[in-house]
Order: sequence, then structure tokens, then C-alpha cells
Amino acid sequence: MLEIKPGTQFVLEEGIIIQAIAELDHYYAFNISTGDQFQLNHTSHWVLESIEGGISFQELIDKFAGGFDLSPDKAKEDLMEVIQFALESGIIKEVQK
Repeated sequence: MLEIKPGTQFVLEEGIIIQAIAELDHYYAFNISTGDQFQLNHTSHWVLESIEGGISFQELIDKFAGGFDLSPDKAKEDLMEVIQFALESGIIKEVQK
């Protein structure tokens, strides 16, 4: 599994648009550069919305734990899956601040 340091910063890749049709429980990420599209669940959509403007991994853990009433360890574990998928799929990227 990917090792992510708490200070690692993430942003959406260029050309990524996230969209929600919450009343239908449909969530998507679109890459307008490549045409790739990804169907998301509510939690993954929430994570990408939080990353959209840029956020450190530790800030994301804290926000996720508070928003979903999780322990920091459980929040980190759950986030690792979403982050790894999003990085591998080119939805998000690490940035240097």
C-alpha cells in the first residue's frame, strides 16, 4: 500500500471536474482532457470535493474523521483506499507547497 506522509498536499489534476446528482445518489469525476469518467460513491465524492482546492493529508484525515465520526486511525485507513485509487487513476496529484 502507498505510504503517504501527513504533510503531503493533494489537488485535483487539471481537467478534472466532479459532479453530483445527490437526489439520485449519483456522483462522478470527469477528465475533460482525456474523456475518462469515473462513477463515485458519496464518500469518494466528498473526499474529492475536499481535495479540490488543495489540502494536506493530515487536514483531510482530521476533516474526514470529524465529518464521518471516525477515529483518526480509521479515517486514515479509509482515506488511503480512496487516495490510492484517485492517484492511480489520474484524478488527483501530489503537489509541493
